[in-house]
Amino acid sequence: MPWESREDFENLLAALRAEFNPDGAMEQETVLDLACLRWHKQRVRKMWQAATYSEPFVIELIQSGKKSWSGVRKYLRREAKASHGIIDSLHDLYMRVADEARKIGDGLNGAERENVDFESAQRQIDGILSTVTRHVVPLIRDLQSGPNAERTLGKAYSPEYLEPILRIEAGIDARIDKALGRLVSLKAYKSLASEPAMLPPPRHDQREIDLQLKGN
Repeated sequence: MPWESREDFENLLAALRAEFNPDGAMEQETVLDLACLRWHKQRVRKMWQAATYSEPFVIELIQSGKKSWSGVRKYLRREAKASHGIIDSLHDLYMRVADEARKIGDGLNGAERENVDFESAQRQIDGILSTVTRHVVPLIRDLQSGPNAERTLGKAYSPEYLEPILRIEAGIDARIDKALGRLVSLKAYKSLASEPAMLPPPRHDQREIDLQLKGN
């Protein structure tokens, strides 16, 4: 990819060539396949890290400087408590506004009709309730269902989240094993082909042996 390091890939390829010492076009191509497969595996891991870092609370968790599981859990609980506090405050605000609006409405019902424009007052009350319901209630729902500190870390380590990543890595590993098997077969074939043919010793009939003995 344009944003990936060509130098890193070439270093990986050079390391594999030094390790397997490929000889000939087929072995060179097989080692190149191994480098590509290893690169793909590294890419999968980097994408997993990128997806994890995209969670809003991960950066805050990193910046918190927590290095132990105990510290991480305490930090997450504190953040979750703060988030719940905001939700509770918004819910209390909504309930107070709605309650005040109902009280005003009840007061209008007991007022002298000639002194109050009931229709205008009722429209204002309905407008207040509608505004609060339209803006505050969805915000409360978003905060309740949206990402939070505890769910962020749980997602990064949950089996459901890791399963597709592990499945992809297993597929890449199978292809790496297949390429290694091909490389071993190529080297074994060349080794056998380079050895001299083992010919059976020459056979001598009995008459030739007797003549040789008489000559001696």
